[in-house]
Amino acid sequence: MKHFNLDSRDYHFSEKFEAGLVLTGADVKALRTLTTPLKGSHVDIIGNRPYLVNFNIPHYKFSQTTQDTTDQRPLLLNKSEIKKIISYRHQKYMLIPIKIYSKAHWFKLQFGVGRKLKKYEKRQQIKQKEFKKSLT
Repeated sequence: MKHFNLDSRDYHFSEKFEAGLVLTGADVKALRTLTTPLKGSHVDIIGNRPYLVNFNIPHYKFSQTTQDTTDQRPLLLNKSEIKKIISYRHQKYMLIPIKIYSKAHWFKLQFGVGRKLKKYEKRQQIKQKEFKKSLT
C-alpha cells in the first residue's frame, strides 16, 4: 500500500475527512507505480461539489489517452459531509489534502479542515515537545 503524504506539521487541523477519488484507469496505474507529491494541491468547492485541484499525476507511459495531468478530480463524499465542508469554507478555513492511499482497490484522499500555523506557533510546538522529552 502506497501513501503520498503532505508534511502536516505546518497546519492545525480541526477535523479530518476521508473521501474517494474519481480517477481514470491510467491515473490509477500511474498512482500505483509512481510517486506523486501533494505539495501545491488543495481541495476546493466548485458548484457545491468538492474537487481536488492542482494534484499532478504523471502520465502513465503505457497509456493511449492524453489527459491533462493536473485536472480537477471530483471527491466522493455524502451530502452531510459536503454541507459541513461548505460551512467550514464560509468560515475561511482551508481544505488541505494530507495523504492519498489505497483502501482495498479504491484510492482514498484524507484531507483536513484547518489553518496554517504561524512561525511562532511552530516554535512553541517544538519547545513543548522538547520539554516533554526532557521530563522522561
